[in-house]
Amino acid sequence: MINLVDSVADLTALRDREELEIIMAMAASDLLEASEGKLWRIAGPASELRVHERAWLAGRRVTISDIPWDIGGLPTLASHRELRICYDQKTPLPFGPDANGRHRHVFPIVSSQGVVGFLDVCRAAPLDDDQRRLVSGLIRIYQNHLENLDYSESDELTGLLNRKTFDASFALLTRIEAPARAGAVPFERIERRRPVNPDEPRWLAVMDIDFFKRINDRFGHAGGDEVLVAVAQLMRGSFRQADRLFRCGGEEFVIILEPTQMQYVGGVLERFRAIVENHDFPHIGAVTVSVGYTCVGPGDTGAAAFRRADEALYAAKRQGRNQVICYEELPGDALALMTLNEVRAPTH
Repeated sequence: MINLVDSVADLTALRDREELEIIMAMAASDLLEASEGKLWRIAGPASELRVHERAWLAGRRVTISDIPWDIGGLPTLASHRELRICYDQKTPLPFGPDANGRHRHVFPIVSSQGVVGFLDVCRAAPLDDDQRRLVSGLIRIYQNHLENLDYSESDELTGLLNRKTFDASFALLTRIEAPARAGAVPFERIERRRPVNPDEPRWLAVMDIDFFKRINDRFGHAGGDEVLVAVAQLMRGSFRQADRLFRCGGEEFVIILEPTQMQYVGGVLERFRAIVENHDFPHIGAVTVSVGYTCVGPGDTGAAAFRRADEALYAAKRQGRNQVICYEELPGDALALMTLNEVRAPTH
């Protein structure tokens, strides 16, 4: 019981999601005296769900694997019979014994969006009802804490990440390895989150809805909110699962793109600009966006990258809106003028 209390205390003290899920999986494996454990994540669209082996546990050794850039190479949920059954029934299920006499138990991890993953453990003997309830309760504590984090880090209207999480997300995503927290759970990582390839940097884009004040003035704040929600939905459908999407207040959005070759970045953002321009906004009419973006360099900070992308966005506004401009491609004279112009007139 002391170990269980310690595990719960560890869970609820954490804000790092990676360590949070590791602690949960380790605690459940310890409670069940499991010989082996796996933590699965569900990835991909609902039309073709895929599964990723997020973590392996063998004793006190933990190995972490990040979701690959192209999730098309992951196995489908349907190809794992036991996981598929657990997904459909949304309840812990026993399987086995296998050829080695081990009993497998799969626990669904359920959020408000449905089943999002599985805890998969093997042990010498089947579980009794009390053990199943104990681990199911631990998983619920984990998921409740995760949903609290989601709520505090998400924009209430659009569901995208909010402004206060931008700096922390930027720092985490633009380092190959984040510095270890004192007392953090040690683990081995394979398939690092960011490829060590200077030719494929990350990119930061700042996007603004053109003439948004006019939309609010004409259709009221309800109409403006409708546009914000629709644009957020278009963002989710247009960018990759690993790209990070933020609403940073008002009609301004930020995208941190995964490592991408320079020649493709403008096309990715231009495609999204065209999607918004051609989208049917009921009762509102045509809506367009302007986008500025910049390359994230070694040692860059979120504030510095945001400032450069915002200057490119300002250039797009000055040049007629409804376009995409790269900071690194701005003419030198125009760039110097914008840098010196500390007080800017409203351009929305």
